[in-house]
Amino acid sequence: MRTDFLESMGIVKTARKEADSIILARALLRNEPPPVNSEKFVELAKLNKVLLRTAFKLKIPASVGERAEEGAAEAWELFDKMSRAFEERGISFVVIKSFDSLPDIGHDLDFLVPSPSEFRKAKDLLVTEYRVRAQDLTHCDKLVGKFSCYLPKFLHDFEIYPTISQLGEEYLAPEALVDHRRKENVNGREVWLTSDVDGVLIRVIHAMFRHNFLKLSDIIDFANMTRSCPSQEIIKGIEAAGTQDAFLFYLSTIERFLEACGVDFPQVTSLKFEAERSFGKDRLGFFEKDRLVLPYRVPLPAIVMVFLFKAARDTARGRVGSAVRCLLAPPLLLLNFVNAVSGDRLLKKVW
Repeated sequence: MRTDFLESMGIVKTARKEADSIILARALLRNEPPPVNSEKFVELAKLNKVLLRTAFKLKIPASVGERAEEGAAEAWELFDKMSRAFEERGISFVVIKSFDSLPDIGHDLDFLVPSPSEFRKAKDLLVTEYRVRAQDLTHCDKLVGKFSCYLPKFLHDFEIYPTISQLGEEYLAPEALVDHRRKENVNGREVWLTSDVDGVLIRVIHAMFRHNFLKLSDIIDFANMTRSCPSQEIIKGIEAAGTQDAFLFYLSTIERFLEACGVDFPQVTSLKFEAERSFGKDRLGFFEKDRLVLPYRVPLPAIVMVFLFKAARDTARGRVGSAVRCLLAPPLLLLNFVNAVSGDRLLKKVW
């Protein structure tokens, strides 16, 4: 099995890549200059969604910076187009994650549309009026009911979600996310954003249950997002979502990176203390001995365990359907790994 594949899956984490990761993290967290030869750090910054934030420190080539800025401008153009279209047609939505890491913006724009009738209306608008090119979905995305597409002339894909989930399991009431939304001025535009607490919860859920990795942007943004959130409100939301074990692992991982960089964020330390007092010690601590390579891949056994722990909590609360969905995760994760080994030749993408 090739080493680069094992590294991409997070199975092999080398000392060299760990050292590079810490250098990049320190460049942002401690304002330390990276080595003169920064070409590899430019690529690492891209992978970690911090390219524009590190542009000055890395002295990135003008062409690279221009492409990144053009990409961000296109994402805003797509937002202008779709937010206007949805509001004109009475479709209630909230932007999730897309603008959490400004000035960096990822490859897609995500809207949450929880009303079933409005979701159908939005999908019909995209297909019939905008004649979008629908994206192939993973098996898990189909279970959730997500719709992903490209609008003509746009390189960013536009995605609408009916809920926050990976397999259809329950975390947050999607209607409540829209009820709690707030309109803020971002980059000269009025944007419907989630509440601060909901934004933190969504960040944890997506990293641990959907993407299964943390980027440097997750670490920095989480530290910034929690400044305006009372710890007890976050803990209350985590408990309601049934994600206590995933949250403790997430916090421990962020703390490991901060310690490796010699940086202290008091609110993260305080939040971890409060979380352990409420939920007990981190039961996944034995998985937290690996190298700190960015983007940080959560070990596969740890992903399996957080789904099993959530299944148990959901069962105890009478969320039987959600628990069953969580129990689908271990075999699907195994199938996804086997499929990845084959280069996705056995099946279309699973996870």
